[in-house]
Amino acid sequence: MTDASANFAGLQAMHREAVLLKEGGQPVALLPSFGFMAGDIPYRMDLLLVPFAHSGYDTRLFFETKIQGRGANWNPHRVVERNWWAPSWNHVPASLRWTQMLLAHLRAVA
Repeated sequence: MTDASANFAGLQAMHREAVLLKEGGQPVALLPSFGFMAGDIPYRMDLLLVPFAHSGYDTRLFFETKIQGRGANWNPHRVVERNWWAPSWNHVPASLRWTQMLLAHLRAVA
């Protein structure tokens, strides 16, 4: 089992609807209708975890929509043929397991 396969299996255990996709030949994880909290508000939206360097960041978590009042400096991006939003949140290392990476990125909007 490759590192990507093992990491993806961990995400699937957390969110069984997860889908493994490719961006620029590298694996990314789509988390459809993922539930999380931002402040005291529950959200459910598609997320895209990019576990490698992207747009000047060590790793990225892209959100289906911008979350007002949470995170900083949201910018639009086009990844895997879709428009996404991402806050400025860096230094989440690619060496983490993808489940850890996802949780570290969600702290940006906690």
